[in-house]
Amino acid sequence: MRRVDVHGEGVSVRLFPPDTTALTAHTRFRSTLFGIWIRISVQPAAVFITLSLVFGGLIISCTPPLRGPDEISHFVRIYSYARGEILPTKEVNGRKGILVEPRLYSELQFFRTAGEVFAREDGLHYPQLVAGYRNPTSSSIADEPDEAPIFAPFAGTEGYNPVAYIPYIAAAAIGRLFKLDFPDMLFLMRWFGLVTFTAIAAYSIAVIPALKWAFVLIALLPVSLYNRSVLSADGAALSTALVITALCLRAAGGTAAGRVWERSLWMTLCALSKQPQIVFLLLELMVYRVKELPRQWLRVASVVLPSVILSPMWVFAVSAEIAAWRLQEEGHHPPEHFDPLWKLLYMWDHPYHFPLAAWRALSGWGDRLWQELIGIVGWQDILLPTWTYVALTVLLFLVPFQKLQVSGATRARVAVITGLVVLSYVIIVYLIFF
Repeated sequence: MRRVDVHGEGVSVRLFPPDTTALTAHTRFRSTLFGIWIRISVQPAAVFITLSLVFGGLIISCTPPLRGPDEISHFVRIYSYARGEILPTKEVNGRKGILVEPRLYSELQFFRTAGEVFAREDGLHYPQLVAGYRNPTSSSIADEPDEAPIFAPFAGTEGYNPVAYIPYIAAAAIGRLFKLDFPDMLFLMRWFGLVTFTAIAAYSIAVIPALKWAFVLIALLPVSLYNRSVLSADGAALSTALVITALCLRAAGGTAAGRVWERSLWMTLCALSKQPQIVFLLLELMVYRVKELPRQWLRVASVVLPSVILSPMWVFAVSAEIAAWRLQEEGHHPPEHFDPLWKLLYMWDHPYHFPLAAWRALSGWGDRLWQELIGIVGWQDILLPTWTYVALTVLLFLVPFQKLQVSGATRARVAVITGLVVLSYVIIVYLIFF
């Protein structure tokens, strides 16, 4: 056998430590994002407050005076409250309103006209339209001390309770005290409303035991954010509705069910903020089981009775018919057709007319109502991009999918009462404008 001499040749292999610099940076970045998300996910109220104030402030700054829906009418009604005129004291040709100083009336007409021209004419810049406002020699807004006060109509806002305007009234009182010009007073009122209604909505997010992010989404919809940032009764209506919904859901789950005074307070504020809000009284029925209601009648009564008494009393006191003034201007219907008694008699004689009219309105205006549900800004004339409506609609369907940590019977009761409230709200809105 031949001898084989194998000479092994050493191979030098140098092991380098792995390059962990990029890996560590990537891991730290992911950990940071994860930590931020964890903090955000457990603080929905704080996230809402931040986004509401930031984007609401931008809306306040970018929206010209009186370019909010019916903002001039809301301002006149708020101004009357700030002067201590709770009930309408003046009426001209069947229209309720107040007498205002000639200068203020000129300012209101000046900015309303500027806003209408700005919306109608392309290529115009709003600062150019109002460049002469601060000029003391401007004839359109000059002081005329010898002129008599001028009548300014409420244009449908006479029916709104002071509850809907509390932060605006406070700001208007401050503005009158410091003799602010109209635009400065208006922006002060907007900021007071934004901060107040943001705080109320944030409270609802904090107290609701579930669906917190659903509440955040609803309160940050363009329609919600915009109406919270301009003069409107909708800011109070939505924020108080969120609070009473959250309190009733919490009570239905057995948490703080004994805090009847809190539900009574917010239920009253909710019902007085707008006439259709009276249907939220039904939410109290989700708190107790049906067989418990006879034993809990005193608690239920203490929650609902203030609203049942005060809301009709207010409507009777102001003799308000929100829909009448708009439709009468078109000349299609005589004034007596808007009398509640006449409506009831007509519906008795024609029982199918109202449901058919409501269905035609819903089916014929479905696309527009969908857009208004999400948000149409300006004087209801500035549509958002189509993808915004689609994306937010999908989120509205997905975000509320969360199981309530209650018994099956309670969950069924909550679902039934919620559906009843939604249906009743739609019906009462169409009854008011029927």
